[in-house]
Amino acid sequence: MIKHLLLLAVVVLVSLTASSQNTKQIPLPASQNPSNRDLPISAAVWAGDTLYVSGWLDPDRKTHTDTASQTVGIIKDIQKLLESQKLTLGNVVMMRVYLGADPAKGSKGDFDGMMAGYFQFFGTKDQPNKPARTTVEVVLPAAGSGALVEIDIIAARPK
Repeated sequence: MIKHLLLLAVVVLVSLTASSQNTKQIPLPASQNPSNRDLPISAAVWAGDTLYVSGWLDPDRKTHTDTASQTVGIIKDIQKLLESQKLTLGNVVMMRVYLGADPAKGSKGDFDGMMAGYFQFFGTKDQPNKPARTTVEVVLPAAGSGALVEIDIIAARPK
């Protein structure tokens, strides 16, 4: 009897360990890799029921030249990725926002502009989810292409 219980415990432990290490990589969409280069980056990675989404830029940043419109563009593009994974913005549990220097704002990050875009998607009547969020001001590597903001998220599949 004790042997069987020990064997069962080992089987359960091995199964849990194996399942917690199952990952699935989601390739970059054209909106995030317009040159179609072979990059060693995934758009997102599933680890169990959690989706980790890489830093996202506004695919229309050439025409969206302010932080508010870029924030809206990014979140709309992230929504497409989430929908392809059968998730919504309601599944977002964590968001990190990286604000770059905005020449129109004295080369400082435009927090108010980012919030104007953010408020259209989170904490609304239609989408009441309020994920945890961190916002930092950084030097964006994509600033040369007009990027003013970059966002990454973590979303969780409901149980």
